[in-house]
Amino acid sequence: MPCKDAILENPVVGRQGQTVEDIMSMLEDKHIRSVPVVDENDKLLGIFGYDQILNQLLPVSARIEDGLQRLDFIVGAAPGVAKRLRKLYPLKVEDVLKKDCCVVYPQTPTWEAIRLLVKYGSPIPVVEEKSGIMIGIITEQSALADLKNILEEIEEDEKESASL
Repeated sequence: MPCKDAILENPVVGRQGQTVEDIMSMLEDKHIRSVPVVDENDKLLGIFGYDQILNQLLPVSARIEDGLQRLDFIVGAAPGVAKRLRKLYPLKVEDVLKKDCCVVYPQTPTWEAIRLLVKYGSPIPVVEEKSGIMIGIITEQSALADLKNILEEIEEDEKESASL
Protein backbone atom coordinates (compact mmCIF):
# COMPACT_ATOMS: atom_id res chain seq x y z
CA MET A 1 0.00 0.00 0.00
CA PRO A 2 1.27 3.49 -0.78
CA CYS A 3 1.99 5.84 2.08
CA LYS A 4 -0.26 8.62 0.72
CA ASP A 5 -2.75 8.14 3.58
CA ALA A 6 -0.03 8.83 6.15
CA ILE A 7 0.84 12.24 4.70
CA LEU A 8 0.33 15.28 6.90
CA GLU A 9 -0.58 18.07 4.52
CA ASN A 10 0.20 21.74 5.18
CA PRO A 11 2.97 21.18 7.74
CA VAL A 12 4.96 23.97 9.33
CA VAL A 13 7.69 24.92 6.86
CA GLY A 14 10.61 27.26 6.68
CA ARG A 15 10.91 29.54 3.70
CA GLN A 16 13.94 30.41 1.64
CA GLY A 17 15.28 33.75 2.83
CA GLN A 18 14.35 33.30 6.48
CA THR A 19 17.18 33.58 8.97
CA VAL A 20 18.39 30.87 11.30
CA GLU A 21 17.04 32.97 14.16
CA ASP A 22 13.59 33.09 12.50
CA ILE A 23 13.52 29.32 12.09
CA MET A 24 14.80 28.71 15.62
CA SER A 25 11.95 30.84 16.97
CA MET A 26 9.49 28.86 14.86
CA LEU A 27 10.86 25.56 16.17
CA GLU A 28 10.55 26.78 19.75
CA ASP A 29 7.04 28.24 19.27
CA LYS A 30 5.68 25.13 17.56
CA HIS A 31 7.53 22.67 19.84
CA ILE A 32 9.03 20.81 16.89
CA ARG A 33 12.58 19.67 16.14
CA SER A 34 12.90 20.40 12.45
CA VAL A 35 11.10 21.80 9.43
CA PRO A 36 11.27 21.27 5.70
CA VAL A 37 12.47 24.39 3.92
CA VAL A 38 10.88 25.34 0.59
CA ASP A 39 11.37 28.03 -2.02
CA GLU A 40 8.71 30.46 -3.28
CA ASN A 41 7.24 27.70 -5.48
CA ASP A 42 7.09 25.16 -2.61
CA LYS A 43 9.96 23.16 -4.07
CA LEU A 44 11.81 21.37 -1.29
CA LEU A 45 15.27 22.77 -0.58
CA GLY A 46 16.09 20.63 2.45
CA ILE A 47 15.50 20.16 6.17
CA PHE A 48 16.57 22.48 8.95
CA GLY A 49 16.45 21.69 12.63
CA TYR A 50 18.23 21.64 15.92
CA ASP A 51 20.73 19.07 14.65
CA GLN A 52 21.92 21.48 11.93
CA ILE A 53 22.27 24.24 14.53
CA LEU A 54 24.31 22.03 16.86
CA ASN A 55 26.42 20.79 13.95
CA GLN A 56 27.28 24.37 13.01
CA LEU A 57 28.37 25.08 16.59
CA LEU A 58 31.04 22.37 16.52
CA PRO A 59 34.54 23.23 15.37
CA VAL A 60 35.22 22.15 11.77
CA SER A 61 37.78 19.65 13.05
CA ALA A 62 35.03 17.84 14.98
CA ARG A 63 32.61 17.83 12.03
CA ILE A 64 34.84 16.20 9.44
CA GLU A 65 34.87 12.44 9.11
CA ASP A 66 37.58 10.93 11.31
CA GLY A 67 38.14 14.37 12.87
CA LEU A 68 38.30 15.07 16.58
CA GLN A 69 36.41 12.40 18.50
CA ARG A 70 36.45 14.15 21.86
CA LEU A 71 36.35 17.77 22.85
CA ASP A 72 36.77 17.34 26.60
CA PHE A 73 40.18 19.02 26.46
CA ILE A 74 38.48 22.35 25.74
CA VAL A 75 37.82 23.86 29.14
CA GLY A 76 35.37 26.71 29.51
CA ALA A 77 34.20 26.48 25.91
CA ALA A 78 30.55 27.40 26.56
CA PRO A 79 31.03 31.18 26.06
CA GLY A 80 32.76 30.56 22.74
CA VAL A 81 30.02 28.20 21.62
CA ALA A 82 27.37 30.75 22.63
CA LYS A 83 29.17 33.36 20.51
CA ARG A 84 29.08 30.95 17.55
CA LEU A 85 25.32 30.73 18.03
CA ARG A 86 25.06 34.51 17.84
CA LYS A 87 26.96 34.40 14.52
CA LEU A 88 24.50 31.80 13.16
CA TYR A 89 21.39 33.88 13.85
CA PRO A 90 21.60 36.22 10.81
CA LEU A 91 22.53 33.47 8.31
CA LYS A 92 19.95 32.49 5.71
CA VAL A 93 18.47 29.10 6.42
CA GLU A 94 19.29 27.84 2.91
CA ASP A 95 22.99 28.34 3.69
CA VAL A 96 23.01 25.86 6.58
CA LEU A 97 20.14 23.44 5.97
CA LYS A 98 20.59 19.76 5.20
CA LYS A 99 20.16 19.61 1.42
CA ASP A 100 20.58 15.88 0.91
CA CYS A 101 17.60 14.93 3.05
CA CYS A 102 15.57 11.77 2.59
CA VAL A 103 12.26 12.17 0.75
CA VAL A 104 9.37 9.92 -0.18
CA TYR A 105 6.69 10.15 -2.84
CA PRO A 106 2.93 9.63 -2.42
CA GLN A 107 3.23 6.24 -4.11
CA THR A 108 6.11 5.06 -1.88
CA PRO A 109 5.04 1.86 -0.09
CA THR A 110 4.13 2.35 3.57
CA TRP A 111 6.76 -0.17 4.71
CA GLU A 112 9.47 1.72 2.83
CA ALA A 113 8.39 5.00 4.47
CA ILE A 114 8.53 3.32 7.88
CA ARG A 115 12.00 1.93 7.14
CA LEU A 116 13.18 5.41 6.20
CA LEU A 117 11.62 6.93 9.34
CA VAL A 118 13.54 4.43 11.45
CA LYS A 119 16.77 5.10 9.56
CA TYR A 120 16.61 8.90 9.16
CA GLY A 121 14.10 10.09 11.76
CA SER A 122 11.13 12.34 11.42
CA PRO A 123 9.81 14.22 9.57
CA ILE A 124 10.34 12.95 6.05
CA PRO A 125 9.15 15.32 3.33
CA VAL A 126 6.74 13.98 0.73
CA VAL A 127 7.37 15.46 -2.70
CA GLU A 128 5.90 15.13 -6.15
CA GLU A 129 8.32 12.89 -7.97
CA LYS A 130 8.79 14.97 -11.12
CA SER A 131 8.58 18.53 -9.81
CA GLY A 132 10.10 18.24 -6.34
CA ILE A 133 7.16 20.25 -4.99
CA MET A 134 6.57 19.39 -1.34
CA ILE A 135 3.04 18.20 -0.63
CA GLY A 136 3.43 17.24 3.02
CA ILE A 137 5.43 15.22 5.50
CA ILE A 138 5.32 11.78 7.07
CA THR A 139 6.10 11.42 10.75
CA GLU A 140 6.29 8.47 13.10
CA GLN A 141 2.88 9.47 14.45
CA SER A 142 1.22 9.76 11.03
CA ALA A 143 2.64 6.42 9.86
CA LEU A 144 1.41 4.66 12.99
CA ALA A 145 -2.00 6.33 12.74
CA ASP A 146 -2.31 5.08 9.15
CA LEU A 147 -1.36 1.55 10.21
CA LYS A 148 -3.90 1.72 13.04
CA ASN A 149 -6.63 2.69 10.54
CA ILE A 150 -5.64 -0.19 8.28
CA LEU A 151 -5.76 -2.59 11.23
CA GLU A 152 -9.22 -1.36 12.20
CA GLU A 153 -10.44 -1.98 8.63
CA ILE A 154 -8.95 -5.49 8.71
CA GLU A 155 -10.58 -6.26 12.04
CA GLU A 156 -13.95 -5.00 10.76
CA ASP A 157 -13.64 -7.20 7.67
CA GLU A 158 -12.72 -10.17 9.88
CA LYS A 159 -15.81 -9.60 12.04
CA GLU A 160 -18.03 -9.42 8.96
CA SER A 161 -16.49 -12.59 7.52
CA ALA A 162 -16.90 -14.44 10.82
CA SER A 163 -20.59 -13.52 11.06
CA LEU A 164 -21.36 -14.96 7.61
